[in-house]
Amino acid sequence: MLFPPNSALLFVSALAVASANPLQRQHSFLATNATCPIDTISCSGEPVSPCCSPTNGLLVLALQWDTRWGPSNAFTVHGLWPDTCEGKQLPANGCDPARAYTNITSIIRSSDVSLLADMNTYWPSNKGDNNWFWTHEWVKHGTCVSTLHPQCYAEDAYRPQQEVADYFRTILDLRTKYDLYKALAKHDIVPTEPESGRRPKNTYSLKQFKQAILSEWGVEPNVRCIGRRLQEVFLWFKVRGRDNYYPVQPYGRDSCGAISYQRKTTAA
Repeated sequence: MLFPPNSALLFVSALAVASANPLQRQHSFLATNATCPIDTISCSGEPVSPCCSPTNGLLVLALQWDTRWGPSNAFTVHGLWPDTCEGKQLPANGCDPARAYTNITSIIRSSDVSLLADMNTYWPSNKGDNNWFWTHEWVKHGTCVSTLHPQCYAEDAYRPQQEVADYFRTILDLRTKYDLYKALAKHDIVPTEPESGRRPKNTYSLKQFKQAILSEWGVEPNVRCIGRRLQEVFLWFKVRGRDNYYPVQPYGRDSCGAISYQRKTTAA
């Protein structure tokens, strides 16, 4: 890992200052050094500020295919879930009770109305209202992204709850960059119309899904089904620097054999 000039000594000094709040300790380090090293890789084992590289640095982007929700030509978002570097899940109640906000819709609306519109389109809830779903994702997962802690922002630039909008925008940007619908269609994997009372006209194999995504991004996904019906596709990531997400080989399991990838019934 490369450090800016004279930063190595400062970093060692920062580590030597014991504190009950490591992020508060590291914030002074960031203020002193202005920027974080850009080539740090999450889960590499290198000593680095949790503001400069996510502590829970193995993340899964869960994209879902629900025929009742979202545009007909797009997977919708379930979430971006930080895991430990060993692939273990984090606590169900999240990592920071002090930031367990329940008014996500109003926070996003006051920050970026275009982001809110995108969330309504590409991140709909299929079990309750959208705010309930987004609140769950923020509390359980968003609060566990260490690089988005308020103390990791420059003091003169941070706006209250800015990290919430940054979390959701990052995920929607990843959904756009890793457009599963387009990637699959490029390899002739498209939703099919089921025959009434019978199996779908066409099913795809797990191998076809994995090979299509491997061809596009150099890694395989995990593919999840309920029975034969496609449910979700997981893409796994590590992070270079603070927020440069890049795909890695999967750490999870598949639950599909033959895959029924059915057309949506939504009008969009």
